[in-house]
Amino acid sequence: YPIKNEVLNIIEIGSFYGNASAALFFYFKNSKIYGADINPDMFRYKSDRVESLYVNSSSLSSIKNEIINKKIKFDIIIEDASHMLKDQIISLFYLFPMLNKGGYFIVEELDFPETREDMRINHQFPDLKTILISILEKKEFKSPYIDEKTKKYFLDNIEFIKIFRGNMNEIAIMKKK
Repeated sequence: YPIKNEVLNIIEIGSFYGNASAALFFYFKNSKIYGADINPDMFRYKSDRVESLYVNSSSLSSIKNEIINKKIKFDIIIEDASHMLKDQIISLFYLFPMLNKGGYFIVEELDFPETREDMRINHQFPDLKTILISILEKKEFKSPYIDEKTKKYFLDNIEFIKIFRGNMNEIAIMKKK
């Protein structure tokens, strides 16, 4: 693949032990890999190209303090954290500006808030999947978790949204213009 040997910044939100970060480290041999998790002490891997960060993905202030304020631009952002309805929305819309032009944002288990009640307790709909489908269908949407400026930035800068269904779950892949 063309980007495999490029020098990229890649972050996985929800890295847990860091197994996916390790796989990214070996695949993207020239890239810096960031693993962000609420329990960074669980992260098992060390390298000059791997950095573990504390991030509470259910807190916008944690996302701002631990990722956004570092002013690192990413080429790939993978959201694989709590999978809670609110958290998926906050991660996508507030971290999307941290992507470089042509960068990819990937949301794993996109369907969890839809299929698992425990992923939406005390959260307000629409879920991220519904929002993304609304965008694809050019329909208006509102979310209590996104302000208008952040929503406009996303809509003005999204090149494509693709949703894929695997054997078990759904994944969304988005590309920034």
